[in-house]
Amino acid sequence: MRRALVTAITILITALALAGFATPASAAPGDEVKSFQIDYTVTPDGVLQVKETIAYSFGSTGRHGIYRDLVIREPWLDDDSKDQEYQVSNIAVDSPTGAADEFSTETTKSNHDRYQTLRIKIGSEDETISGYDATYVITYDVRGALRHFDDHSELYWDATGSSWEAVLNQVTVNVTVPDGVTQVECFTGTAGSTQDCPQKTVSGGKGIFSASDLPRGEQLTIVAGIKAGVVSNDTPILVDPPSWLKREGITVPTLITSLAATVIAIAGALLYAKKGSPDQRFAGMPPGTFPPDGMVAQPVKDELSEDQIPVAFAPPRIPVAEGGLLIDAKANTTETAATLIDLAVRGGVRIENTGNSQNAVLVNPAAATAPHEQMLLSGLFPSLQPGSSVALRRGAVGDHTMRRAHDGMIAALRDQVKQRGWYLRMPRRGGGAVFKNGFGCACMGMIGIWVFGAGLMGTIVGAATGGLGRAVVIGLPVLAVIVAIGIWIAKRARGQRNPAGRAVTDQLIGFRKYLATAEAEQLRFEEGEDIFSKYLPWAIAFGLADRWQRVCAQLVAAGRITPDPYWYVGPSYYSSGWTAGAISSTVASTFDPPPTPSSSSGGGSSSGFSGGSSGGGGGGGGGGSW
Repeated sequence: MRRALVTAITILITALALAGFATPASAAPGDEVKSFQIDYTVTPDGVLQVKETIAYSFGSTGRHGIYRDLVIREPWLDDDSKDQEYQVSNIAVDSPTGAADEFSTETTKSNHDRYQTLRIKIGSEDETISGYDATYVITYDVRGALRHFDDHSELYWDATGSSWEAVLNQVTVNVTVPDGVTQVECFTGTAGSTQDCPQKTVSGGKGIFSASDLPRGEQLTIVAGIKAGVVSNDTPILVDPPSWLKREGITVPTLITSLAATVIAIAGALLYAKKGSPDQRFAGMPPGTFPPDGMVAQPVKDELSEDQIPVAFAPPRIPVAEGGLLIDAKANTTETAATLIDLAVRGGVRIENTGNSQNAVLVNPAAATAPHEQMLLSGLFPSLQPGSSVALRRGAVGDHTMRRAHDGMIAALRDQVKQRGWYLRMPRRGGGAVFKNGFGCACMGMIGIWVFGAGLMGTIVGAATGGLGRAVVIGLPVLAVIVAIGIWIAKRARGQRNPAGRAVTDQLIGFRKYLATAEAEQLRFEEGEDIFSKYLPWAIAFGLADRWQRVCAQLVAAGRITPDPYWYVGPSYYSSGWTAGAISSTVASTFDPPPTPSSSSGGGSSSGFSGGSSGGGGGGGGGGSW
């Protein structure tokens, strides 16, 4: 046992060494930046000229100098398929206090080379700082720092960056642009903070910003507005992310052997995905039907395709959320949205649309008859007082009220479906249950650990003895096996319906065909019946809300159904822009988890004057001593 432990530790250390996890240079405890003055000058051709004056106080003697990190590449926030580059050039360093000002540069890469940081390392290996204080002046140019909008250009920039290994005692930023800065904004704190900086002003056409006592991990982000048209080249520099093969230097011939094993593993997984763990159905019975009372039908493997299931002109008499879970083995915010609208159709709530916001107003709590409906209403309206209102929008950071209402409803829904007895194996919450018991889970866990462990060891050995190419040849089929196990797990995760569950599912599939194919003149409904509202919850559950609205709009135009549903209050329903499809997406997103503060360094072309935050600009980086 001890030998195995030593071996495992050795392998881990080797892996970390091969992966390049060397300990970086770091600042000494007690390091401070006494003052940090940054002067930005934007030229008419869009170049950002930077002068940084850094008065650094070292926490101990024997230090050689400082380093300054600048972000030069990151994913573009507006389109993650592109990267944004900040082209830094003309770097120069001087030290008015006489410290060694020679410097070298090094680029570090992460996130598959999509994040890149340029380190300017200042000082000499052969010389240490005399005393504890030194001042450095760093100048450089940046292309690609500006952002373009129809009515203005903008410098939205993470001036200090958040990765300093020293406290920033006083930071001052001055911004000069052609024709003068038009407006300013700034933020301090960790990434995602919307806290204003202590000073932001325009004086003599310059933007002036300042902040003090910024601890490690916090930064100053500035925004300076520029008149439209006075600066050229004010758009981001966008490039394609480097391809995996290019990054790793792998040629096609090195992949041929591993591809064969990969294809075999994936083919086996796909075959299982298509044929494995099938539902059961009643032998000798048409799809969607049950044996007559007193008759016993044997269960057989389900081999019918959806094309063989006939159209149904009405849904089964079950709650819409149960149908949503049964038809695709998923219960998520779509089922919650469909349930809320179903309660509105049945008079439980009213949807109010002001044009700028949408609200659900409790009308009659007794309309919720099923446990999952009662859980939803009690989660949304804790007092269950008619007239209570809740905004249909995603919760703010830290506000889990809507999400808890959703989670409570889904838990009750799953209990209901389990009690129905429709499954031999219930789907796992969020996608399906892989095993019925802990033994199976333990077995697959051991197999997964063995496959992953053996594959990791083989990949490490391959990298050590034959380079990255050999590591890929070994690692790719191992990955395929892991993917195959994942597909097997995902297939079993969808659960397995028994004949009764299969019959109800056939009815659901048949009704989905009806909503997906029927035209207005083919719809069956009683005179005066609001068929749009009646089947809207099902259209939401099936992802057909937009089509259902288009079909029913023809009935409205013909005067056969009312233009505004009785459960809706607001601008004309069919012309308000917030209609069936919007209901589905808006209400569903209401129950998404609340957002969390971003930890990224920025990028993208969003404006800092509308919803900006610390870390939301371009640039960034940090610094420290060595």
